[in-house]
Amino acid sequence: MATYKTGFKKQSSELILLKIIVGTIGAVLLIVLAVFLYDLAVSIGSYDDYTHITKYDDILTQVDEDDVQLQDYIIYFYNDECENCAAIQKDALRLVARINRNDTVVFFVNTAEITEATAGDRDDFLGAINESSLRTPMLVVVNDGDFEEVAVGSTNVLELLTTVKNGDYDPFN
Repeated sequence: MATYKTGFKKQSSELILLKIIVGTIGAVLLIVLAVFLYDLAVSIGSYDDYTHITKYDDILTQVDEDDVQLQDYIIYFYNDECENCAAIQKDALRLVARINRNDTVVFFVNTAEITEATAGDRDDFLGAINESSLRTPMLVVVNDGDFEEVAVGSTNVLELLTTVKNGDYDPFN
């Protein structure tokens, strides 16, 4: 290989082409990685981006756009003042976004904003899910149009959402 007067070696056209190809591939990979990380950081959103239930009467009787009762869905209970809800918000919303892509619907209930149409609606709902109080974070699962189970607490909520996301939740299979 010949050298220039300043001591640098001359490079063949094949070597230059190889460097250009490797550089281009590296740049494309960096761009893809940056877009992926940006999507993870930004696309989660907030609880307000999802469909909310505002009345106790409607929790266990959700319908689709054709007024047909939904058979399988999940209700996620949270409160804006709940520290545990805030702590798991990103993870929970990331899982919910993936679950909603798989035709399982997740609805949200802000416990600070839910109302009773008639006196006793809250007690009737709590009796239907075999709970004595409304705690957050909490999931209520409806399978085949009937109450299936409750998951209460950060760990239990995330575990159940992960199981549903992975398609390993038996009642929905």
